[in-house]
Amino acid sequence: MFQLLPKLFTSPTSAWVPIRQHADTNPWGFVPVLLIFSLVPALSTFIGTAFIGWAMYGSEVTHYLNIASAFYLAAMAYLGFITCVIIMAFVVRWVLFRTSGRPTLPVSLTFTTCLALPVMLGGIAAVIPYRLSLLIIAPLAVFYSALLLFKGMPVYMHIKRNDETRFHEACILAVGFLVVLTTGFAFMEFWWNPLSGAEYLASPIEPATD
Repeated sequence: MFQLLPKLFTSPTSAWVPIRQHADTNPWGFVPVLLIFSLVPALSTFIGTAFIGWAMYGSEVTHYLNIASAFYLAAMAYLGFITCVIIMAFVVRWVLFRTSGRPTLPVSLTFTTCLALPVMLGGIAAVIPYRLSLLIIAPLAVFYSALLLFKGMPVYMHIKRNDETRFHEACILAVGFLVVLTTGFAFMEFWWNPLSGAEYLASPIEPATD
């Protein structure tokens, strides 16, 4: 499936046809894509928080996380992205419940995995977690995911492009924002509560020397 993904960024409308064909013949082919690309924001978060650092709003002091906290935060980011994709697959099936294009769960998971790709790749901004870069890259990634949704759903789901379809797309987009925010807050809580070591440091972790 990896060879089909570049067209999502070069020709998003026509890209959905071979992706759907692949999903029909290889329903679980999305799994490596989901597991590998979810590593992008996770690894970026680990590097950015443990070694690059960030400054709070209104402060010039750079903060860091210790290795344990940064690793656990990266793990929560990884699980959070996968959870969002799975939940949104069920949302898509629910929204399209009374339509002729209601997909099977694997087909829906392939669709939501592809929709999440821009946001996953945008997660590389966490390597240098500065406010300006995050404020620019995050909205652009979300916008492109929404563009893929509106351009791709009629093609991928084999349904007509009409007002009803646009309503379904708007519902998926609205619920998607809610799912992302809720899941993000939930996994942040999972990260913060168990770790007594979830602390800010004044300098990055130095490698151990003999």
